[in-house]
Amino acid sequence: MKKTAVLIYESFCNFEISVALEILALNNKEIVVFAKTKEVIASEEGFKILPDKIISEIDIDEYDSLLLPGAVDIEATVKDPEIIEFIKLFRNKLIGAISIGPILLLKAGILNDKSFMAGVNKEELLEEGFLASDLTKMKDWDECIENHIEEGYIISENIITSVSYNFVKFGIQFAKMLGIEISSKSFGL
Repeated sequence: MKKTAVLIYESFCNFEISVALEILALNNKEIVVFAKTKEVIASEEGFKILPDKIISEIDIDEYDSLLLPGAVDIEATVKDPEIIEFIKLFRNKLIGAISIGPILLLKAGILNDKSFMAGVNKEELLEEGFLASDLTKMKDWDECIENHIEEGYIISENIITSVSYNFVKFGIQFAKMLGIEISSKSFGL
């Protein structure tokens, strides 16, 4: 069985991927935690995680999916060309990105002409140098709050995106896209 890669970065948000990770664990789906360096990374919640591998150690043929959490501040990660190249390797595999994580996919060019949601507002991204044309199919944070999507996520081909408060629905659907069936009642839905 192929594995799921989980990319972490400084101040990543652990709770946003917790349900997805629990479902994978319950189904004996192996995950490998990647980071740019082999140093301990602190999550937003204060958990300290030692990555299994650095991004340069990937053998992409071993993986069928990538999971990207959000973070308090993702600016340095978005601007890191090695991380963006790592993400591009997953272009044709299942990718789950939540909160501000989809911005990494946007930077990698993977979300071109695809609908997605992200836990950041378009104005902030425009200030960071993204083009308005990159954001035409984006449902930003304010839009997600004002016009809630009942499903809790957007699927565009092989990519699922969501925002933080939908982490349970996101995790369940990510698992379903991997062919893992689990009752939403297991997680209070």
